[in-house]
Amino acid sequence: MTEFIGHDAAWRQFASALDSGKLHHGWILVGPRGLGKAGFARRAAAALVDPQGQYASMIERGSHPDILTIKRMPKEPAKDGEESDPSAELKRSISIDQIRRLQAALTTRPGLSNKRAIIIDAADDLERSGANALLKSLEEPPVGTYFLLVSHASDRLLPTIRSRCQMLRFEPLDHHDMATALRQAAPEMDGAEMDTYIRIGKGAPGQAIDFMGLDLGKLEDAMTSILQTGDRSNQIRSALAEQLSLKASQPRYEAFLRLVPAFIANCARELNVNDIVHATEVWTSANALANRAITLSLDKQSVVFQMGSLLASLQPNKAT
Repeated sequence: MTEFIGHDAAWRQFASALDSGKLHHGWILVGPRGLGKAGFARRAAAALVDPQGQYASMIERGSHPDILTIKRMPKEPAKDGEESDPSAELKRSISIDQIRRLQAALTTRPGLSNKRAIIIDAADDLERSGANALLKSLEEPPVGTYFLLVSHASDRLLPTIRSRCQMLRFEPLDHHDMATALRQAAPEMDGAEMDTYIRIGKGAPGQAIDFMGLDLGKLEDAMTSILQTGDRSNQIRSALAEQLSLKASQPRYEAFLRLVPAFIANCARELNVNDIVHATEVWTSANALANRAITLSLDKQSVVFQMGSLLASLQPNKAT
């Protein structure tokens, strides 16, 4: 499975603790988004509740009663009788109500196993009251209950949550492992296209796979045009802002937010030494804006326009 490529060391650490019979009840899986931490959590949960693989198909479908996953809910829940839309826009955070429902479920015994695994994906998304509620369960976990907290930015977690869990770190994949992961995900991809996705994936196969099918070439063309011309009429960035603010464009909008900082970093390599400081400041601003945009649900048109302006600010500073 692509989500485990390159994470052998992390698995050995977890498996060794499990085999020892002294497995800690709380684990924080730490690393950049898209490395496969959630997939690792599902594999670890399966090893906990179904070590013999009797219920593999049930686990694959996500219906095993002893593996509970908590994540952000869609802003607009599916209607009765309808399946949920995997591309639906999600709420800003994991609510305290979700944690309370989880805690109510923990008062019952596991259904098919003597263990139960709780996956929080991602723990960074917990609202403050929800994090405080979860802390109580981490302090006094029910017997046989294990927590797997996916975290893309562990510094955002409560220090008290971090102190009650083991930290398991995940590193970006190298070029070879990225190619292996993408080849499994999209065997029809040609070499040039794969090189593009390896570059923009930055060692995170999940991020690269998320970008597939989003026509990122056009986004990169627009960013290049803004950078080269300065977009003095605001025409390019205005058109981008209008396109990416549409509800149906949410995946491309999020991809754009990830692309811009990486694009700026690549462009910085072509600048004069005297311009590197300015480029670093622009990258810092773009990265901070990208992080705030989703977390705070900022106005999409304004965010895209600001990103375009940051790109345009590099134009006078390019090397000649």
